[in-house]
Amino acid sequence: MTEHDGPARYGHLDCNSPIAAWRFERHVEECAAASPGTIVDIGCGWGELLQRITERVPGARAYGIDSDVALLERGRAGAARRGLDSRLEFVEYQGRDWSEPADLVISIGAAHAFGTAAEALRELYGLVRPGGRLLFGDGVWNRVPDEAELAAMWPGTTLQDWLSLPDLVDEAVAIGLRPLRVEAVEQSEWDDFESQFLADKEVWLLANSGHPKAAEVREQADAHRDWWLRGHRGLMGFAYLTLGRPVG
Repeated sequence: MTEHDGPARYGHLDCNSPIAAWRFERHVEECAAASPGTIVDIGCGWGELLQRITERVPGARAYGIDSDVALLERGRAGAARRGLDSRLEFVEYQGRDWSEPADLVISIGAAHAFGTAAEALRELYGLVRPGGRLLFGDGVWNRVPDEAELAAMWPGTTLQDWLSLPDLVDEAVAIGLRPLRVEAVEQSEWDDFESQFLADKEVWLLANSGHPKAAEVREQADAHRDWWLRGHRGLMGFAYLTLGRPVG
């Protein structure tokens, strides 16, 4: 959107998940160090992580899969600026329908495309070539919430929406994957993410307080802030699992 239409989308974020710059860079380094020949990112958004990894692995062929056309266009523009458009393709596709295996599979914040996190891991396992890796990111419960805490979160949130970190790792191991790195973000990473997510609306509102859409945008921002500060803050975490598929 232009300033006259309404706020931008994800204009203050490098990626649509909570992560510090140093952790993001470490993902890039470790994924590139495995020298994958093929990479696929399921639910890539605009694929900033995918672009940076592809840039570090000159021989790799990469695919970013998402159903959001606007974000895919942003990804294509970024790939073109980096000179990656000959070997990085952004594809409009439902993630659960992608069937081509890869040496490196990435799926961060996209488990809902498959159902639950456990269902996502089972589906993604089949996309990882033997000897390959899966970088998987999803929300986790820091502790079991009660009914009042669930009610303060996004509408329709249930206890079954996420697992605890130990249970998420157990699911991956039970499927046949081996954990190479298990990590969860710090609260400051969540706070930065939510603040930057809301910054699109807040910066726009400061400059457009009399706009016909201002009341609607303000209501959306205030509701989201409540879900964060009075809802999931401290209760919900976000985990990144680097998982390997054995050769045998």
